[in-house]
Amino acid sequence: MFSLYAYLDQSNINPVELSDKNRQLFTEQFELLTGRQATQADIAKIENDYIQEEILFREALEAGIHLGNPEIRGTLVQEMRYQVTGVINEPTEEQLVQYYLQHIQRYVIEPAISFQHVFFNQPPEKSVLIQLVNGERITGDEFWRGRVLPNYGISMIRGMFGKPFLERLQTAPFNNWFGPQQSMLGWHFVKVIGTQSASPLTFEEAKMQVQNDYTVDAIETSVDEYIGQFDNKYQIIRHVN
Repeated sequence: MFSLYAYLDQSNINPVELSDKNRQLFTEQFELLTGRQATQADIAKIENDYIQEEILFREALEAGIHLGNPEIRGTLVQEMRYQVTGVINEPTEEQLVQYYLQHIQRYVIEPAISFQHVFFNQPPEKSVLIQLVNGERITGDEFWRGRVLPNYGISMIRGMFGKPFLERLQTAPFNNWFGPQQSMLGWHFVKVIGTQSASPLTFEEAKMQVQNDYTVDAIETSVDEYIGQFDNKYQIIRHVN
């Protein structure tokens, strides 16, 4: 501890100060966590830890560690965003409705497809298709979602089965078996049994998403306005391959 105070004595430019108020605060926090009264040794350690952390923090800034650590950089950026925007006022119902109407194309239920399938973990015999077309019941392998998948949104189908599988579904005629069609999970014989077009969400259905989007846009607008003050401070250079 003596060496730390010696360090402070040599630094007349940037003193590290532990105020009585902070010492009392740290001591109270210690006692709250430990459930006992702090001894003189505890208080000495509290002081030493604070001084160590403060010096290490300042040295880290001087060394530019925050510039090379993505996690620290991200934390600083987020904190700066908060400093710039402050607390965003809660939008009124009228403001949300107006925002919803201005961006109504965002608030839709995506197209969906209902289909029946027989799943195989390994490449199946192509003759299975003939059996299905003839009305025979083929068990296949167990699929965790079952044999009938009703009203699956296209993004869910793409995420579960892959883009080629979705594209094949979108072009398949109704109530006709086809396959084997490979997906990211295995092989399928499939029959499309229904489709649902995209449809708009009502304001009440979309309200939570509208409020979130409104807040995000308000934050981005505030940040853009803040950044706009520095046109003469920073030269933006974009390298194009």
